[in-house]
Amino acid sequence: MRKIFKRKTKLKRDESRRLLVESNNNNLQEGHDLVQHAYNNPSVQNCVSANEEQLCQSLEMITPERLAEILGVAPEGTTSVDGSCCLYPPESNSGQQTFVLLIQQSVSQRFPTPPTDLNENLPLHLDIVQETVHNELAKLHPLLNSMGLTGCLIDCYLHQMFEHLDYILQNIRSTKSAFVLMKWVVNSCLSPEFLGLQELDPVKRIDPLQFSEWVIQAKNKLLENVQKDVKQFLEKILRNERNQDGRDTDEAYVQLYVDTVGCIKDLPKAAQEISSELSQCVQEICYTELLGFLERYTAEQTEFLSKEAKMDKPNMWHFFKTLNTCKELKMHVQEKSTAIQRSLLQETVEMLGNMEDFTLKLIMEIIADLAERHLKNYFKADNKRFFLIRALREYFPKTQRTEDIQKRVLDEAYKLIAHIYLVHLLQNSRSKLQKRWSLDLGQTVAEDAKLLHNTMAELAPGVQQWNLMLLKVAELLGCNDIDAMKLIVATMQRNSQIWSEDLDLLPTLLCWKGLPRWQVREVLDAVDANQPKPVSCFSILKCW
Repeated sequence: MRKIFKRKTKLKRDESRRLLVESNNNNLQEGHDLVQHAYNNPSVQNCVSANEEQLCQSLEMITPERLAEILGVAPEGTTSVDGSCCLYPPESNSGQQTFVLLIQQSVSQRFPTPPTDLNENLPLHLDIVQETVHNELAKLHPLLNSMGLTGCLIDCYLHQMFEHLDYILQNIRSTKSAFVLMKWVVNSCLSPEFLGLQELDPVKRIDPLQFSEWVIQAKNKLLENVQKDVKQFLEKILRNERNQDGRDTDEAYVQLYVDTVGCIKDLPKAAQEISSELSQCVQEICYTELLGFLERYTAEQTEFLSKEAKMDKPNMWHFFKTLNTCKELKMHVQEKSTAIQRSLLQETVEMLGNMEDFTLKLIMEIIADLAERHLKNYFKADNKRFFLIRALREYFPKTQRTEDIQKRVLDEAYKLIAHIYLVHLLQNSRSKLQKRWSLDLGQTVAEDAKLLHNTMAELAPGVQQWNLMLLKVAELLGCNDIDAMKLIVATMQRNSQIWSEDLDLLPTLLCWKGLPRWQVREVLDAVDANQPKPVSCFSILKCW
């Protein structure tokens, strides 16, 4: 998946920079007009030197015309400008006012104007802002420092910059741009390198109240964009899922969870580069939106898989894909168990777990129906052809793509098929089976059990061996010694790989073998003398 914040192909930087700079030069009049916002702003009156008399003496050594020439501005503009970084209000008629107005006029004219396509060109524009501030301070600092006006120049640039940042913040429309802006302010704007003057730290000159207010606004704007973009991106993922049209490709198998994890993982990671608190807020939004996404996803999958399960030959790929998606998403969410609200985590994990359980239930219903149909015919046919094995190969073709999920599914399917085989065996007359198959039913059952296991092991290497009950049944059918039968039954009950549902059939099995009622009780009582196993009514009827 393309990450949401993957940087686009690098712009032709020099050409883009040239065009933006030309645009700035064409808008000098706009910069001049910005000076009209001036005198009453308290945040910029820090330009006043601690030693005002020394400042006055320094300013007397230079004329306004000379300073205007140094700054590259028109001196006549100072008489009508209502600047925003003045040392004194207009009514003071102080001599310093003229110099401050010239500085403010210079800042307004030199400061870059935002590009037309702000979201597309924001990184380059911010680089130009930093370069402009850096170059102007480097050029003017030696000239203004002796007059005590370097501080005023810096304050005017910082004030102009935050007004500019306010404008950018109100006009960006994407999460990516919000991240770019906040990261630039935190990592570049607040760094000593921003001013280009080693002895001047911008942090000491920035108005903390103004900065805090801006950060709060920027955070709220970013979180608002995060919520909007995550919701839209997750909805796009869901639309893509609906439009898969049954494509059972490797890409389609993993696409949904890869895209989803990428979305909810990359955003908090990007926020972490700004602050851990911001990352926490972003992550909370991502997982809240994920929960809503999963509600829609599971509802749609439930409906789709329910219909698929009713097909004559359901496509197991769809069921496997759902199981794999739920597994991967659940693993990712559980890894974040300490970073998100516990209730949100539990609800998300529970929803994914319920979807897994429902999907497995549908698969087992499909397998049970398949096994019932084939085994019913198998035990009634004279030719003893085990068509169930071929059907299993068709339903579960061996493939690395679904290997882990197939093993999980076939582990349950194997257990179920072995149980259904045993049920059908006991539902058929032993004497009739001997006529159809062979007098040695135990040998036939053992061969079927081995064939079933070999097939399952081939389709899902490492699968649990669930044919042990059938192998013991074969052994029991070939045994006529009552004490040996007791040992066989005891072994069956102690074996953890024998399903409890199979053990429940032991009384019926002993009756089916031909033991009288009292011997059935003797064998079962010998296994557990303290808790004799009663013979069910069904088993007793079978014995007679």
